[in-house]
Amino acid sequence: MSEPKPAEINDEIDLRELFLTLWRGKYVIFLISVMAIAFSSIYLRTSERKYSVRAVFKPVVEASGGPNLSGLSGLASFAGISMPTSNSSDFTTYQKLIFSEEVAEKVFTNRELVLKIFRGEWNSDTGSFVAPVSGRLGEMKQLVKSVLTGFEKGKYIPPNPKRLSMLMAAILNVSVDNSTGFLSITAETSSPDMIIELISNATQETDDLLKERFFVSAEDTLEFYYQKLLTSRSPEHREALAKLISAEDQKLMLASKSSNFVAEPLTMPSVSLYPTSPKSSLVLALGFVLGIFLGAAIVLVRHAIAKPRAT
Repeated sequence: MSEPKPAEINDEIDLRELFLTLWRGKYVIFLISVMAIAFSSIYLRTSERKYSVRAVFKPVVEASGGPNLSGLSGLASFAGISMPTSNSSDFTTYQKLIFSEEVAEKVFTNRELVLKIFRGEWNSDTGSFVAPVSGRLGEMKQLVKSVLTGFEKGKYIPPNPKRLSMLMAAILNVSVDNSTGFLSITAETSSPDMIIELISNATQETDDLLKERFFVSAEDTLEFYYQKLLTSRSPEHREALAKLISAEDQKLMLASKSSNFVAEPLTMPSVSLYPTSPKSSLVLALGFVLGIFLGAAIVLVRHAIAKPRAT
């Protein structure tokens, strides 16, 4: 008879032993979980409560009785003229222009609003903006960042239109509903009144800027159309030019009489009744789960260290 083979080493995890190890360390896991929940509670008590702000805008629609320009694009191109800018393209430009430095420069003239936005940098004693005090923790973070990345802290730049433009792009979110075409501007902030004022100023200045640009180009455009009308001999071309002039005149009338040229508020800006950040239930649940995992990891590490000693 052949001799029995030596027992093979079992490298698989023994689930029963793992469970017993965790069960023996249940008090450690429980204690770490309670500490994690306590830290989560402290975070919730000390963190800023942020509210959701939402403003909805719709495009300013021209009167339905205006001239129908559909089908005239090819004819206008053949005549050597360009179609007037459509309201939809103006609305697209409006969305891209809200965060521009040009708009921020106009908003920046509202000194009261600027002081609200950069209130942490305003020194009432000197009547000027100063670099905010970072504190010991902030200095440590900056030191670690400079060691890891090699970038030193830049020189303090007082609030200016460029900083305001970057700030608006960071805190304001713009989206368009494909089904309705409405423009939504949302933000999550601890100062909803200030954000509402910022949205109102930025959107109005954007609309005024587009209106100013249109007034500058409208006169030259109409003059160009009239010159083409005088030299044109084809009845089709003259009809196309007449409709283009009518459309441009109607747009000029809209810009002269209406307070809103491209977009107008659909509803009043709304603020959530309750804070939307931080989410208490999510933070506490995440703290509890992380506490369990951390406690289990500590128990398993202690067991792995103690096992060779016992052997």
